[in-house]
Amino acid sequence: EILFARLDIKEVLEKVEASKEADKDKNQDQDNKEQEDNASDVTDIEAKPEITYDDFTKLQFQIGEVIACEEVKKSKKLLCSQVKIGSQVKQIVSGIKAYYTPEEMVGKKVMVVVNLKPATLAGLLSEGMLLCAEDTDGNLALMVPEKEMPSGAEIS
Repeated sequence: EILFARLDIKEVLEKVEASKEADKDKNQDQDNKEQEDNASDVTDIEAKPEITYDDFTKLQFQIGEVIACEEVKKSKKLLCSQVKIGSQVKQIVSGIKAYYTPEEMVGKKVMVVVNLKPATLAGLLSEGMLLCAEDTDGNLALMVPEKEMPSGAEIS
C-alpha cells in the first residue's frame, strides 16, 4: 500500500520559486508602504532668506527652567512663564496655551532665545522666546533638551 505519492522535483522547485516571488512582492509592497508612511512624517516649509554666520551668532540660545506659569487672563492663546536662566529670571509670554497647561510647564527645561528685544503682549512684558516646533496641522511642541542640562547652559 502506497502512503505518499512520489513528488516531482521540478514541480516542487517551481512551487518554491513561486512562493519566494510572492514573499518578495509582499515585502516590496510593505517596504513601499513604510516609505510612504515615513514620507508623510516630513514637513516642507517655505524657505526664509539666508543669513550669514555673523547674523546667527547675534542670537543667544540658552536652557531655561520654568519656575512659575499662569494663563494670561485677557487671552485665549497666551501663557506667562517665569523662566530661570542661570541666575536670572525672565518673564516670557508665549502662545502655547492650547498645547500646555500652566501645571505642565512648571519644572520643564526649555530652549530659549534670551536676547530678543523685550515686547509687550496682552499688557505683559515678554523678555525672550520659547522655542517650539510646529507641524502642518499647527500643533506645537516645545523644544526641550534631550539630556539633563543645567539652567543657563548655552545652546550652540
